Amino acid sequence: MQPRAEFLFLAEELRSYILSFLPYKDILRCTSVCKALRQTYISSSNLQYITELGGQQLIPVSNTNLDDHTSISKRLALQLLTDKAHAWFKFDIRSFETVSVPEQFHDAKTSLADGHLYLFDQTEQSAKIFPILPRPSQQTINRDWSPGSLCLIPNSECIDLFMDPAQNLIAIAYMAVDNSIQSEDEKFHIDLGALDVDGVHPEAAGRTLFLSGLPSCPEDHYAIESWKLEGLGRHIAFRRSLLVHDEGNYISGEEIWCLQIWDWQHSTMPGWVLSDTTIHPEGGESIDFCFLGNDRLLIVSKNLKLYSIEDASQTPQLLACFLMPVSLTGIQCLLPMDDIAHGSQLQMQAKKTMWTSDPKNRILCIVTHIPSNPSACTFVISTRIFFDLQAGVVDGLAEIPWECWGALHARIFLHHWQCRVGVSGNRVLQAFPATTATVDDEDNTDYRLHMMDFSPLAVERRQGLGRVVTEPSTMEITDSGEKLTTSLPYVEVVSDRVFNADQLMEIWVDKDRIYLPRLKIDDPYSEGIDQLEVIEI
Repeated sequence: MQPRAEFLFLAEELRSYILSFLPYKDILRCTSVCKALRQTYISSSNLQYITELGGQQLIPVSNTNLDDHTSISKRLALQLLTDKAHAWFKFDIRSFETVSVPEQFHDAKTSLADGHLYLFDQTEQSAKIFPILPRPSQQTINRDWSPGSLCLIPNSECIDLFMDPAQNLIAIAYMAVDNSIQSEDEKFHIDLGALDVDGVHPEAAGRTLFLSGLPSCPEDHYAIESWKLEGLGRHIAFRRSLLVHDEGNYISGEEIWCLQIWDWQHSTMPGWVLSDTTIHPEGGESIDFCFLGNDRLLIVSKNLKLYSIEDASQTPQLLACFLMPVSLTGIQCLLPMDDIAHGSQLQMQAKKTMWTSDPKNRILCIVTHIPSNPSACTFVISTRIFFDLQAGVVDGLAEIPWECWGALHARIFLHHWQCRVGVSGNRVLQAFPATTATVDDEDNTDYRLHMMDFSPLAVERRQGLGRVVTEPSTMEITDSGEKLTTSLPYVEVVSDRVFNADQLMEIWVDKDRIYLPRLKIDDPYSEGIDQLEVIEI
């Protein structure tokens, strides 16, 4: 007798169960083996769900395994997930709703997180957070902090805010203005509280996070000071930078920076402190940072240094150093974390959705100036490279040349510095000139928004609008004629609506929407935000 293909003789439910243990790419390969396996895939909501999650580089946040007798609600979730991959059937940027910004916050610092807009007016020392066109199922927070109510300690000034609506968390960085305080560490504090009510956050180790080892300006020098407060899950980070100059020297100098990180749910003292001194180039700060999930930190400077921060009891471990092809200055690191799975936020997100972004499969944007180049550049980098360290790593510590990682895992685009870039998951929203323009007339140029989706599944399917870009692109980045070639594939959709540069000074994008602030109507020369356009994707 001829041997039977015993796997195919199993009941279809068993075949589906066995196939569910395979990676999504292998499941798809099995569908091309024979008609029987193809039919098994078509009949199984669970296999289709696994494939959609893997192809869109998402991960489940709750027990959402589907069987062949799955409920209507779970089958609807699968349909919504499938529709997400086909979002490019529609890109109507002319259809939007408008949200008004309170008049007293027209000139405030504005940020967006988890469907909420929050505003911080440093001059008036006031703040506000409110939901933007909330959906019925969305948990919302709406609160005002009146002038002078942000800081608990007298004679202090709030310098930065971080709000995380998903964790009901507000972190307030403030600086004492009492000249009698000599220690830099004693001047700065970070208070933690709940967004919806007064008092200490219920999961915080304490009300105040304390700092240690902050840099100070040497005698006979002056310094330009800057700071950044950021958080993700159980981590909060504060960076202080001093651009130190000799008296009378306004061009060159040193940049002294210190980055402190807390596991705010377990300790009020920083678990990790990173610091360095670099030669300060022209064009602004030369360092930024971002969290890559709950256990990795990326320092963006002249190169990209990847650290492990998984163990709070140990010094951050340098995992790899990714060498950049050119020097960078005026760095902005863009990696929104509004829909990423991390820590205690996982439980709250599970109530709202059945999937979330995988931190190993997202897009990082670095907007920067390059010395000797009149324009700015946007480096679009796949975060996969920071989690797969096999290539180029030697003896546990690596300096990975650009040629070994950049060409296949990045794209480089010219960028108008006045326009912002929006990033969410695998999608990047960037403004490009509607017509050919020179650097000298950039301010008078019209722009179109380009939505670029770097998801492999989007590139593979490309159903609906847009074009697939797989061919390498080469850009001249220096006056010396040096060129860089990159080839990360993506799908590109271009808006038919035209903007001027002033209309794109801020851009936000999340899973479902694009947010475009409008400038104050009564003062066209102001950078203040009067209204917000909300565009459904």
